[in-house]
Amino acid sequence: MKRICTTINIQASPKDVWDVLTDFEEYPHWNPVIYRISGKLQPGEILDMEFKNRNYFKINLKPLIMNIEVNREIRWKEQFWIKGFLEGEHLFRIEEMADGSVHFINCEKFSGILMPLFLYVIEKDMENSFNIMNEQLKKMCEKRNTHVDA
Repeated sequence: MKRICTTINIQASPKDVWDVLTDFEEYPHWNPVIYRISGKLQPGEILDMEFKNRNYFKINLKPLIMNIEVNREIRWKEQFWIKGFLEGEHLFRIEEMADGSVHFINCEKFSGILMPLFLYVIEKDMENSFNIMNEQLKKMCEKRNTHVDA
């Protein structure tokens, strides 16, 4: 098993971050990694998404939602190709800080027999892609927060 985890601090409330993160229709306007996503945000539901990393490796995913905690967590699990070859469990976690801002965690846990080869090829690029997504999420949330405060 291998994890790729990235984090960022966002000057916005957990609700503001949640609202941006769960507004799937807006993803094409801000998210360079998950550029299309649709489906019901409920445990047991299957999402439909398109993912691309910085090197434009694209893949269509149909992850199963494992857990939803409003204003706190989205967790899904996907399998690539055949069960057991390569599986991923993705986590978006919103942690409220003492000052009301957010510590955001964007993490993927990989397993399966192809995991070492897969990660050898794209691990660094995937980490960079997660960081880029985090930066864009931060911009969207802080921009939104500025408009609300004005």
